[in-house]
Amino acid sequence: MVGEGPYLISDLDKRSRRRRSFAERYDHSLKTMIPVRPYARLAPNPMDDAGLFSFATFSWFTPVMVKSYRHTLTVDALPPLSPYDSSDTNAQRFRVLWDKEVARAGPEKASLGRVVWQFQRTRVLMDTVVNILCVVMAAIGPTVLIHQILRQTESATRNVWVGVGLCVALFATEFTKVLFWALAWAINYRTAIRLKVAVSTLVFENLVSFKTLTRISVGEVLNVLSSDSCSLFEAALFCPLPATIPILMVVCAVFAFFILGPTALIGISVYVIFVPIQVFMAKLNSAFRRSAISMTDKRVQTMNEFVTCIKLIKMYAWEKPFTQTIRDIRKRERKLLEKAGFVQSGNSALAPIASTIAIVSTFTCHILLRRQLTAPVAFSVIAMFNVMKFSIAILPFSVKAAAEASVSLRRMKRILIATSPPSYITQPEGADTVLLLANATLTWAQEAGRESDSDVKKARKRKKHLLAKQRSETYSPSASPPGAAGPEDRSGGGGKSVLHNISFVVRKGKVLGICGNIGSGKSSLLAALLGQMQLRQGVVAVSGTLAYVSQQAWIFHGSVRENILFGAKYDHQR
Repeated sequence: MVGEGPYLISDLDKRSRRRRSFAERYDHSLKTMIPVRPYARLAPNPMDDAGLFSFATFSWFTPVMVKSYRHTLTVDALPPLSPYDSSDTNAQRFRVLWDKEVARAGPEKASLGRVVWQFQRTRVLMDTVVNILCVVMAAIGPTVLIHQILRQTESATRNVWVGVGLCVALFATEFTKVLFWALAWAINYRTAIRLKVAVSTLVFENLVSFKTLTRISVGEVLNVLSSDSCSLFEAALFCPLPATIPILMVVCAVFAFFILGPTALIGISVYVIFVPIQVFMAKLNSAFRRSAISMTDKRVQTMNEFVTCIKLIKMYAWEKPFTQTIRDIRKRERKLLEKAGFVQSGNSALAPIASTIAIVSTFTCHILLRRQLTAPVAFSVIAMFNVMKFSIAILPFSVKAAAEASVSLRRMKRILIATSPPSYITQPEGADTVLLLANATLTWAQEAGRESDSDVKKARKRKKHLLAKQRSETYSPSASPPGAAGPEDRSGGGGKSVLHNISFVVRKGKVLGICGNIGSGKSSLLAALLGQMQLRQGVVAVSGTLAYVSQQAWIFHGSVRENILFGAKYDHQR
């Protein structure tokens, strides 16, 4: 039986909620800063014992790749998951932060984005520091070393060792730049994995604590646990990278003005103009994708209804109308995705175009003003603009990921703050009574919330007269005698009753069978006993727990044994 609250992490260690010291929190991360750790082989996952170079270059994964090349790679051959990346550890920490935020601001005003920032801020700050070091190394090469190398080649008094030293220094700066860039990506990947599993686990816990989905459709659930969690992954991966763009632009502008003069500001202004254009196109792309996500929700929900009612559809030969409906939804979804793809492609092409326009416009104005342009200056400015292109090229992906993550956080917050309605099931008074329904009238009223609130408001006036007419025709005394189950309609809007004045008693040792036509309310009656409907009047009493075998089997992707055990330990004797 699913309880009233999340059960996956119900047995957390309460001691983990205390404020840990700096050494306790960052001992493992500080050990990763050691350049080489050849003797650290204690952790089951090799990444936990990797040094700085191994972590940045992913060389800790080399033994696994060699093993997969020599033999067939199986699940048992893979190293176990790192405890620092497990859903249990990260979801526990995220839930503590979320509970504090809800207690501080309340469920409605609580900011899930603030909790996400608190969850990963230390790693984001470390990534920003690494990016700044990467930008410094990237700027030193073209602004200082290449300029000095070119001046050394034009100098009359050439010193070979000075040239060799400059070349070695250029190699060192480029190597360090690549190392820091790889380290930034390694940090972001692990941060994104932890954020994704933490939020997805927390959302899943809340979903399984509901006895029925009231204002959340099946399509929305699938999208939240798939596309929305991937949006958070991409946001954690790309958003920290452009933090160094202002620093890089200021450094390059100052250096270009110093070696080239005022004409260098023309090229810098080209980049400044292109940045808001990229931001606008990224937001436009996100708008198209948000519309596509809503169409995806509708398509998945329609497909779920199609598969659920496939027998009825085949019986009445409704295959073609339903197929055409799904095709129309998919066609609109595909058009939105195509528009988003075109905008994203155009935005990605702006970075190299901006670099070329900046270089051409700068040199053209410099020559038209009859200023001197030497080879060392020209190559230094070109290299500097290429460095700026290196950082700005990631901006469209970051803005797109941030916009999509904002939408995803709103959808996830809606699930996190949702609560199950209070249970209407009581305990029967008689000792031998197992089930009792006394004048019970129940409805699927909450299921009307599957549609958006705006759609319900728009359709309420239009449906009011029709629903009243349907009630009078369907539930009149001549059509449905007292005690009979009304038509089974889970999509009824406006609180349409499904079961009317149901009364029966099941005592211990007795067997009760219920038969009726399709749509007479048999499944609704079972759902009422499980507490999944809304009680309008009467009494529903259940003694103890219930075992329910659904008409539609719930099987996950796994072996027969895994589906039977469902995570429990295998008992051979049993």
